[in-house]
Amino acid sequence: MDRRELDFTDLDQLTAELTRLRDTGYTPEGNWSLGQTCDHLAIFFRGSLEGFSQRVPWLIRVLFGKLILRSILKNRGMREGVKVPKSFLPGEPGDDAQSVETLLGLIDRFRAHSGDYQPSPFFGHLSRERWIELHLIHAAHHLSFLVPGEVRPTTA
Repeated sequence: MDRRELDFTDLDQLTAELTRLRDTGYTPEGNWSLGQTCDHLAIFFRGSLEGFSQRVPWLIRVLFGKLILRSILKNRGMREGVKVPKSFLPGEPGDDAQSVETLLGLIDRFRAHSGDYQPSPFFGHLSRERWIELHLIHAAHHLSFLVPGEVRPTTA
């Protein structure tokens, strides 16, 4: 597998990469399409705004959550192959462009949000800054499995 190295430092970089992958196409180096990746990321953006229907077991969240979060933030990365509850997984591949648009809309909602954020199902309550950082790291992890196509020059 030939993953890319990605490290987004702001939401603008993330939205630019989503747009690029949508517009230029991509080669998947993992198991998910662009649409599935966006659907998965959308679960977490939406959840940070509206709440999550499921949390991981209390023991894991309380005992290991802070340690895992500290490692993710320090290393600016996530491990491959981590098993998560089925409710956090995307469905079958669908319309990539629609999934990108849905995620871009959620990112815009997140940017405009001025209230409190919902607790993470894995890490509990997070500040806006921590949520942003976690969303960026999470997105970089999953988008690293999608290698962008090349921009096709327009012909006159």
